[in-house]
Amino acid sequence: MQFATESRENPYPALFSPLRLGGVNLKNRIVHASISTRLGARGVLGEAYLRYCETRAQGGAAMLVTEPVGLGAWQNPMRLPAFDLAHLGDLRRLVDAVNTHKCHLVAQIQDPGRGRHIPGRGSQALAPSALPDDLSGTMPRAMSTQEVQDWVSMVAERALLLQRAGFSGVELSACHGHLFHLFLSPRANRRDDAYGGDAKGRTRWLAEMTRAIRQACGDGFVVGIKLPADDGLADSIPPDHAIEIVQALLQQCRPAYLAFAQGAHARSLEMHLPDIAGPRMPYAPLIERLAAHAEGVAVMSLGRITDPAEAQALLQADRVQLIGLGRPLITDPQWPDKARQGQAGRIRYCVSCNTCWKTIVQDRPIACDNNPRLAAQTEGQVLLPTLKPQKLLVIGAGIAGLEAAWTAAARGHQVRVVGASAQVGGKARRLANLPTQDALSSIYDYQFERAQEHGVQFDLGRRLAPQDVSLQDCDAFVLATGGTPVWPLELPDSLRELGWIPDLPSLCADLPRYGQRQRGTAVIWDLDPVEATYAVAERLASLFELVVVLTPREQIAADCSLVTRQSILRRMHQAGVTVHVQSQLQWDDGFEAHGRLAYDSIYGGRRGEIQDVALITYATPRQPNTELLQALQASGRPFYQIGDCLAAGETLSATAQGYGVGVSI
Repeated sequence: MQFATESRENPYPALFSPLRLGGVNLKNRIVHASISTRLGARGVLGEAYLRYCETRAQGGAAMLVTEPVGLGAWQNPMRLPAFDLAHLGDLRRLVDAVNTHKCHLVAQIQDPGRGRHIPGRGSQALAPSALPDDLSGTMPRAMSTQEVQDWVSMVAERALLLQRAGFSGVELSACHGHLFHLFLSPRANRRDDAYGGDAKGRTRWLAEMTRAIRQACGDGFVVGIKLPADDGLADSIPPDHAIEIVQALLQQCRPAYLAFAQGAHARSLEMHLPDIAGPRMPYAPLIERLAAHAEGVAVMSLGRITDPAEAQALLQADRVQLIGLGRPLITDPQWPDKARQGQAGRIRYCVSCNTCWKTIVQDRPIACDNNPRLAAQTEGQVLLPTLKPQKLLVIGAGIAGLEAAWTAAARGHQVRVVGASAQVGGKARRLANLPTQDALSSIYDYQFERAQEHGVQFDLGRRLAPQDVSLQDCDAFVLATGGTPVWPLELPDSLRELGWIPDLPSLCADLPRYGQRQRGTAVIWDLDPVEATYAVAERLASLFELVVVLTPREQIAADCSLVTRQSILRRMHQAGVTVHVQSQLQWDDGFEAHGRLAYDSIYGGRRGEIQDVALITYATPRQPNTELLQALQASGRPFYQIGDCLAAGETLSATAQGYGVGVSI
């Protein structure tokens, strides 16, 4: 396929070339991949979800695939219902909001089957065979042959309703361990009727649904199918079997497009959302391999595609025709328009932290570390100017302070930032120096560039003393001085003064001095089970002969989302890190005399000793740095505390609080 050549007006010609897909014309190749948002309302269209979709259509995407719609009253009542004529009004409102911006709307059709992310076991779950879910242990009911066939007509009826509402098509989601995926998998499908057995039998249900939708809605109605490219289970759907599925499916039906995803509802769930610790575009080669068997059907590439140049390269190779973006469009709904206008440097980039997934599986509305305006009424809009410009002094140049600074400056305030470090970014910058956390730099890089654009003045490498507060020329202060890890109760206070047992952030900043592999064992006393702790452990594993993580908790990474925890557990295993859970650090004279560290069970009794200890560090919750608080109170001027100096939190709370102050002053 030939694309227009790159120009200043169109720096990504392949990405912004039109495509005829089924019966619709797409203005470019960017598709908002289906993302569950928890922005819905019970039984109706949620206004927050309406805003979410409209903002992303307005931002320039050519097609938007909704989160799974409600097929019946038995499914999650928070899904957008699409099973009764009474729902037409809401469905049409959503279509109109999206179509106004020349963006096509496609509804995802899916049932979770036996899958369950949260603790406990589901009831009334469906599956091809009565086999338990790998993660939750949920035992499903095996669908009868008649029930499978009834679903074919039911799905066609739902598609017809969606077409009447103005939808351009539907996407059948047969991946991630959901119901349609289970039928494709020989591991989960042990049926002896027409819907089991070989690849043709296991794809029969999908093919019948596709043909029934086409018969009901016509050939112009887009029918996409999302398939597993590799579900991470050797006895299920590895890549070679994924090829067989594609071939068997296309012998029976002709969808408008194919999308390929990874992972199953098992220990391989992490493959669904490749995270910050892995490579970019990890699945592109496999998807291109599968595309060779697509027989002319358009193929969508998915999986940590974050930059327009990456998308352009994938399309220019002429193996895939569509680019599916989920998390990047959560972070910046204007990603397409910024890329099209040659302003990729202004994109607020996804850092692949998977906070979005963490919030929705906790049944909270979707949230993003790098987009504090997600689904807000002001998302995608220019910030309203302040009516009373003030001089603001932001103390602290971490991501909380930077977010407050640039947001306030964009509204017309005169802002100055004082930072103790010579560089912006705070603890995020220290973490970004680790090989598995480098994407974090895009958070503070974006904030710093916007701050400079709006005239923020920076005074870096200067620590403001309490006696200096009253001398500052400002109308209000924003305190964003971060936090410091608390000293572990398990270690004698006398050791703190010696300074040779660093906290994890201090060690992180000092890691560059370890230029070559060290002898001995590095020990992390883990009381802060967040991703940063294990990123440091992974780095230490490349520097020391052995790394040991000790924690009193039942497992490591307890505060991380399930997909992130799976990734961490795998990486710790691959790096050779030894983990002792439910363990209590015991300090005695053995360390100073022999380099030996003892640990017990938290329930009593000696567990063991760690020999040849060369380094001890600790990961603990952070206490607020409030040395300036009394001076700020005495100044008589308004001040605001945000980030860790208010209360230790995640990146999500830091950017949210910074933004909140920036728009409220």
